[in-house]
Amino acid sequence: MSLEERFDIVRSIGEECIQDEELKNLLANKPQPICYDGFEPSGRMHIAQGVMKTINVNKLVSSGCKVKIWIADWFAQLNNKMGGDLKKIQAVGQYLIEIWKDAGMNLESNKIEFLWSSEEINSRADEYWPLVLDIARRNTLRRISKCCQIMGRSELNALTASAAQIFYPCMQCADIFFLKADICQLGMD
Repeated sequence: MSLEERFDIVRSIGEECIQDEELKNLLANKPQPICYDGFEPSGRMHIAQGVMKTINVNKLVSSGCKVKIWIADWFAQLNNKMGGDLKKIQAVGQYLIEIWKDAGMNLESNKIEFLWSSEEINSRADEYWPLVLDIARRNTLRRISKCCQIMGRSELNALTASAAQIFYPCMQCADIFFLKADICQLGMD
């Protein structure tokens, strides 16, 4: 597959690409870019989430990318999904993985890796938490509050927000560096 074809495939799934030229250079110079896609296990999957994620991940794999799917179980717990019960959250996460398998996600390629945030963070805490703290230190509360859409909330009120709501965006930003992601396949929030 040519560089232009790879670029067109990867670009076709992105609603926003900060710099097309940077993406082309990445694809030209790194044989297997790492893509990051995270999700909170928080209940039933809607059809678009099942089908579109499968299609998009398969496109990334077909263009030579490795996809790390971050199962954000601790994030769901911070967001009080499933009543904050980590066992229930993890059961939902496993259910979602099974749906993607059944929907045809190309797992035989060995280019798709499901990673549980709780396991990865615990096993490499000495790498993860310094990243989170550095991000928190470098950003104002005002800046962090603008990121609260990632938690399904509007901009937070500093007087009523929980500490988790402030910490969550710092953790999500750290995930990108922690997973050494080249491409972030996230929502537009």
